[in-house]
Amino acid sequence: LTMAQFASAGDLITQVERRNSTNDAPAIDGPLAEDSLCFVDRTHEYNVLPAGPTALDYVKTANNDKSDGDVEYDIHYSAATTTLLLILDNRLGYGSTGGGDPDVNPDLVAAGMTWVTDLGFADTGLNIGIDENGDDSIDQYSSIYYLDVAGGGMVTLLAQNDATNAGGRNMYGVAAIPEPMTLTLLGLGGLGLIRRRR
Repeated sequence: LTMAQFASAGDLITQVERRNSTNDAPAIDGPLAEDSLCFVDRTHEYNVLPAGPTALDYVKTANNDKSDGDVEYDIHYSAATTTLLLILDNRLGYGSTGGGDPDVNPDLVAAGMTWVTDLGFADTGLNIGIDENGDDSIDQYSSIYYLDVAGGGMVTLLAQNDATNAGGRNMYGVAAIPEPMTLTLLGLGGLGLIRRRR
């Protein structure tokens, strides 16, 4: 196995290690805000962010990794991080279904991605819009999953590779939320803003 390491200038996500891919290298960026680029190899942008924290470190993954069956991302996070967010295309597990639907949740069992819930990630009930051409139109929606973490550490995210339509999805994204006091100082409120049901 080959290992590529990518250094971070951020305080929350400190390093990303990716295995089993020769696609464009992922990058750590921030803050995650309106019109932030989703991927290192596309012009797709995040739009229609839910209310709540936006001063986040996030990982621009390679969208071409979406159909790699053995790619893995090791996300290293600092002790200042309380929550990791995983951004998952709502079409996951639905075959040839096209178009964005904010009222559809990913079917992780059908997609072959039960590793998401096995790691402890849970659905916040919130969506984020994806503008696939940077032309101010929302083409797809993704669900935001969360995992509470503490003390700094690392989590390994496995392959997306949707068993029902690997190439017809956007690759997942990752973001990190700082400790609650930081959110208060930034005037961004608490984590309760993140965890709302549809």
